[in-house]
Order: sequence, then C-alpha cells, then structure tokens
Amino acid sequence: MTGSRVRLVVTADDFGYCPRRDEGIVEAFLAGAVTSVSLLVNGAAAESAAELARRHRIPTGLHANLSEGRPVGPARKGSSSLLSPEGFFLGKMGFRKAVAAGDVVLPQVREELEAQLSRFRELLGRNPTHVDGHQHVHVLPGGPMPSWV
Repeated sequence: MTGSRVRLVVTADDFGYCPRRDEGIVEAFLAGAVTSVSLLVNGAAAESAAELARRHRIPTGLHANLSEGRPVGPARKGSSSLLSPEGFFLGKMGFRKAVAAGDVVLPQVREELEAQLSRFRELLGRNPTHVDGHQHVHVLPGGPMPSWV
C-alpha cells in the first residue's frame, strides 16, 4: 500500500493517581513506549502530574471519572446520586448498579464531567487532546457521557 501509514497511539491512563505511578508513566513516555496520557483530575497527584505533562510536553487528555475518589464539581458540597453518604463516588460496581437501576441523575453527571473538564483546563491551561473514561464508564449501555465528550 503506497502512502498508507499506521500510527500506534499508546495512552497511559490514571495519570495523577499517585506520584510513583506518574513517574513510571513519564519514564515510559520519555522512552517512547507511551505517546499520550489521560489525567485523572481528582487524583491525589493531579497538580504535580499536570506540571510533569507541561514540562515534558506530553499530549494529555481528560480521564473522566465517575467511580473513584471524590468529585471535583458541585456534588462535593452536598448529596448526589453519584456519591455514597461519605461523599465518595460509588465505586466501579456501585456506579454500574446505580446506572442499571436508573438511580443516576444525568444532569449531575453532566455537572461533574463539566467540572472535571474545567479542572483540566485550570491545571493545563488548554483543552484535552482526548477524553476517555476511568474504569470504562464511557462505554456503559445508555452511557452517561454528555454530547460534548
């Protein structure tokens, strides 16, 4: 095939989860094994991961998260269909069960995802190169990802 090229994109997700993981991801990027990262903006190391991405000019997308940790949007200040009584996301299986049962309020999903996009822009000063979902929340049947994704 003349002129046809295939480009392999290898994305490391959970960037921002913790410093040790982030160090390994950066090493893999610098070695050429990883071509982009997906930033978990509610991760414990999101700020330092964003700095690493800027410093090393790593193509960075948003790793949308509705299943682990605490929200970054308005839900963190009150009750939400996305959260446990303790204020954490429901977990991977808890979220899937809530979606299947019709218990997830879609405007709350939109608010949280928009807040995560806003947080990404604050941390990196630009839009994400791509958006994917933590623990595959973006592929659930009748998935909760809004149209801007």
